[in-house]
Amino acid sequence: MIFETYGDKTKPVALLIHCIFYPGASNYRGIIPYLEKGYYVVVPRLEGLDYPHHDFTPRVYQADKIVSWLKENKIDHIGFLLGASFGAAVAFEILKELWLKIDVAVLDAPALKQSKVRGMFFYMELKKLVKEFKTRGMKVFDNDPRYKYVSMSDKEYILNVYKNLDNDTIKKLSFSCYDYTLPSAIYRPDTKIKFLFGEKDKARMNLPEIKNLHSGEIKIIEGMDHMQYIFDKPKDYLNDCGLNVCSRI
Repeated sequence: MIFETYGDKTKPVALLIHCIFYPGASNYRGIIPYLEKGYYVVVPRLEGLDYPHHDFTPRVYQADKIVSWLKENKIDHIGFLLGASFGAAVAFEILKELWLKIDVAVLDAPALKQSKVRGMFFYMELKKLVKEFKTRGMKVFDNDPRYKYVSMSDKEYILNVYKNLDNDTIKKLSFSCYDYTLPSAIYRPDTKIKFLFGEKDKARMNLPEIKNLHSGEIKIIEGMDHMQYIFDKPKDYLNDCGLNVCSRI
C-alpha cells in the first residue's frame, strides 16, 4: 500500500481514506491545502483502487495495512480521521482500534449496509463506468459533472486506475460496499464521531443502520449529492466536520 503525505510530520495527523470514484488524494485535493496548515496529512491508496495496480483486498485487510503503517511510523494519535463512501467502511475498522487515540472521526456517505441486491446494482454501474474509461479515455471526464473540479493530473491518475480494473476487482469492490454488518455500538467516549450525508445522495439508504448504532452525530447536507459537498465547498465542509479551518487560512 502506498501512502501520500502532506505537511509537517510534527503536527497532528489527519488520516484521509478515499472513495471509489476519486481514488488516492483526488478525493481530497480541495481540503488538503487547508488541512496541511494544521495537520500532517496522510492519504493511503487503497489496494485495488490504485496505480500501479495491486489486487483488491477486503476492508479489514486494508485497515490492517493502514494500522501497520501507523505503528511503523510511531503514530498512536489521529487528530482527524475522514473516510468517504467505501473509505468510510475502512475508517470504521480503524475506529475499532481502541489503542489508537482519535480526536475527530467523520464518515462521509458511509457504505455500511448489508444488501446483495444493492451490490449487484452498483456492480453494473461501476462496470459501465470502467468500460467507458477503457473505450473513451479522458473524454469521459468531459460529460461527467462529478469530475468538474478534478485537476488534469488527477484525471490522468483516475484514468490509469480505472483502465487497470478487471472484472473480478470491479465485482469485489461493488459487493464490498454493500456487505457490512455494523456492531450494536461502538465505544469511543473520547472521539467525536460524525456521519455526513448529502440530501440527494443514494447513500442515505444507510441511515437506518447508522441511527441504530447510536454513536455520533448525523448531519444531512441540503442540496448535495454523493461527494459533492467536499468539492463544491471545501472550507464549509471542514467546518461541518468540526474543524475550524478559518483560523488556518
